[in-house]
Amino acid sequence: MADLSVEVAGVKFKNPVILASATPTMDRYGMKRGIDGGAAGAIAKSLFGESGKLGRKFPRPRFKLFDYKDYPGYPNELPHSFTLHSLEECSHYGYEEYMDDINKAKDMVGDEGVIMASLSGATMDEWETMCKMVNETKADWVELNVSCPFAADMGVKMGAGAVELCPEITKLCAGILKKPFSVKISPQAADPVAIAEEVEKAGAMAVNLSARLSGIMIDIETARPIGPGAMGGWGGPYLIGYGLKIVSQAARRLNIPIIAGLGVWDWQDIIRYTMVGASLVQSAAGIMLQGYNISKKWVENINAWLDSKGYSSLDEIRGMALPNILRTRDIEREPEGVHAVVDFKKCNKCGTCIRSCFYAAIKLTKAGAVVNPEVCDGCGMCMEVCPQNAVSMSKGR
Repeated sequence: MADLSVEVAGVKFKNPVILASATPTMDRYGMKRGIDGGAAGAIAKSLFGESGKLGRKFPRPRFKLFDYKDYPGYPNELPHSFTLHSLEECSHYGYEEYMDDINKAKDMVGDEGVIMASLSGATMDEWETMCKMVNETKADWVELNVSCPFAADMGVKMGAGAVELCPEITKLCAGILKKPFSVKISPQAADPVAIAEEVEKAGAMAVNLSARLSGIMIDIETARPIGPGAMGGWGGPYLIGYGLKIVSQAARRLNIPIIAGLGVWDWQDIIRYTMVGASLVQSAAGIMLQGYNISKKWVENINAWLDSKGYSSLDEIRGMALPNILRTRDIEREPEGVHAVVDFKKCNKCGTCIRSCFYAAIKLTKAGAVVNPEVCDGCGMCMEVCPQNAVSMSKGR
């Protein structure tokens, strides 16, 4: 079997799968279940400083899924694209309780997994206090959470509302922490990778890229937000493309390891993130909705895939996709002769392709949909919408 172990900042992980900081890691019992379920590490739910202690009291209910239960075959078949809206801000623990729970989590897990504390302050004094306290715990790792998507909505300057303070926070904490640490950066910034570069200069040993966005949904019958009534975390598998973009850009510009985590839903996503340069990959929604034991299945599938391809470790595929990602200016433009082609054996004459053809290049006949290659632009939309997969694209002249 392939070697899935990863070493980051001197800490060894048995595989690349990490439980993200969320409800599944709200206490030692959840972290233990996650490690037992196959994950290599667990990032505890973030401890907020005293300025943000309002977040320790959760609204109920606080989760809302969009486009989830309507999926054909649910619950035996789960969708690969949906939105998880939630308002679960931080750990329900205060300072002392949090540190005690971290210690107990490590005692329970032992050498089977990496216990990672997560801190989020609103003032430099809070950061300093929490860093000094976590130094005295048994935590293997510390995450500096400067990315909570909606913490600033509580009226305190933290999380995504304090991204410009990332370098200053990192420098302060780097001078205090006696443990390996990473900085979790918000995607809600003009250039998250530029911020990652700044925290690297400030002493970060790794970066977490990245947290969810914030968002809201409106009920048109009541003109009110659906759910608790405020902005909340807005994420899910549909964001995998955005996450891959940020990590692929960061991998080219950073010299420190990347912990990826946005839109992770299945084992292929972990390979995708590895291929664009990630060392570790964390998941929240994937664990919440598929259970703690899904990590074990992911690891088994990753192992099987690597073995089938002849790879002996993740190191062999890390970053291998980066050379294949072109700049927009470098892609091939207007290749000649590319147009849609219809397989009449598959076409059922439904006409779906016609309504999505912007060039009026398709006509419906007794034989099926017929494409005029002289009018067809080769955009590919008809191929994407065809329910019978009857449309393909010619390779050109």
